Amino acid sequence: MPLVKLNKRFKNKIAELLVKYFEERGMPNYNKKWTIDYLNKGHKKEIKKDEFFVYKENNKIIGVISLINDVSKLAEIRDEVVFPNYNKNYLKKMLLEIINLSKKYKLRKIYALVLKNKMEYYKVLGFKKEGLLKNHFIKGEDLTIMSKFI
Repeated sequence: MPLVKLNKRFKNKIAELLVKYFEERGMPNYNKKWTIDYLNKGHKKEIKKDEFFVYKENNKIIGVISLINDVSKLAEIRDEVVFPNYNKNYLKKMLLEIINLSKKYKLRKIYALVLKNKMEYYKVLGFKKEGLLKNHFIKGEDLTIMSKFI
């Protein structure tokens, strides 16, 4: 089998390879020390914040949304759900709050994997389609990759 699990013996060589790759991709701040730590800790090392937020109005919880931002100033919006007894326009309000938070965090870009019934809320706020994930979580349910530069 040509694929083998990375072990201690390969880490220095692989760290050097990744540092060069990061530099070519315009990410010069990832030195060998950072990269070895990355190889030891995995992708958890890249995540700067992983936060859940509730949207409240009149002391009632309307919905939930999360934002996961990483060291490259990108963030993924997840879990944007409004309780069924509330108007879906609350999704737009939650997304606006996330956009404002992303500006505060000085993020470069935010993105989400969006269900078909939520597409218009993202489009109205300036998100653009970047791709499609077919049958992603459930057979027959496609998700659209939507993003917005901040």
